[in-house]
Amino acid sequence: MRIFLLGRCAAISLAVALLLAGAAAQVSAHALYAADTRHDGVVLVQFAYSSGEQPTYAKVEVYSPADDKVEFQNGRTDAQGRFAFMPDAPGRWRIIMADNMGHRVEHPVEVSAAQGAAADSGHDAGPGGFAMPLRILLGLSLIANMALAAAVLRRRKKLTV
Repeated sequence: MRIFLLGRCAAISLAVALLLAGAAAQVSAHALYAADTRHDGVVLVQFAYSSGEQPTYAKVEVYSPADDKVEFQNGRTDAQGRFAFMPDAPGRWRIIMADNMGHRVEHPVEVSAAQGAAADSGHDAGPGGFAMPLRILLGLSLIANMALAAAVLRRRKKLTV
């Protein structure tokens, strides 16, 4: 009888251990991680679950260092779990991502002036990315070329008549 009870206790203990291990694996499979990279003033944040899956189209809120209560920007991750924004000031930015399944991660991003807070370069880049002085020069060149073409056409008409 005693061996039977020991065997039964061992079986129950094993079952409980397996259930707890399975529950722990599920909990860790849903942990969220965030990593950021920067390029030319743009901060790209990549979100992922610990299982490697990406949270697609999850809600994202960005808070600036200047105002911790009002969102600087909001949106959704893309199909690969990425979100990008352009900070306009140096400091500690706060990015909060929440999926529709109750998971949430808060990711701080420290932006220094040298790292690329989107600063005004002093040039008004218009269509095509040309600065204002170059756009003026290109416009004057266009007008001069049109005037030259008109003069050449008038001269040809005079010579043929």
